[in-house]
Amino acid sequence: MKCDCAACSAHACYTKGVNCTGADQEAMKAAYTPEEQRIMEAAAYVEGTFYSDITRLEETAEFARRMEYTKLGMAFCIGLNAEAACIARYYKKAGFTFYSVCCKNGSIPKKAFGLKQVKPELDHEAMCNPKSQARFLAEQGVELFLSCGLCVGHDALFNMSCPGPVTTLVVKDRLLGHNPLAAVYSRYWKRKLGIMAEGEV
Repeated sequence: MKCDCAACSAHACYTKGVNCTGADQEAMKAAYTPEEQRIMEAAAYVEGTFYSDITRLEETAEFARRMEYTKLGMAFCIGLNAEAACIARYYKKAGFTFYSVCCKNGSIPKKAFGLKQVKPELDHEAMCNPKSQARFLAEQGVELFLSCGLCVGHDALFNMSCPGPVTTLVVKDRLLGHNPLAAVYSRYWKRKLGIMAEGEV
């Protein structure tokens, strides 16, 4: 497969049954474990039932209910502590047992790893600790892990370290109000980034 689907204008795979990958469909289907098939069924149920009618917060709750998860755990950026408190209230009100761990857990100084500080003048600037976020949530028996505004890279480490499924509630973008797609919706940003389409003014 070329792996250049973003450049495709037809996307006949979606509604016309065209398989341009060259891969065997039966082999692709067989790659899903029974548990992964359950996740696919729950995801399709939420999409098909609530398409464009509910928020990501609500979709996540509906998915968790469909999967019969009762314990949810959120790893969040300390810069989104107010938002994290609202999210926690929502899931607790929705009937879930809910756990949360902020990124600065453990208060390990960046200097201990030789990491660059945001504010070099500080004697102690704690590093983000995504591996421990995953561990502490796992120790609580969390069944669905939620990523909320973790830094690029830290989110990857968190996802890699979780022993169960991870879904993303918030993607951090400090400049664009945590809405990375604003960069491709705004022609000003597209011009600045050099990604204007041909003929676009």
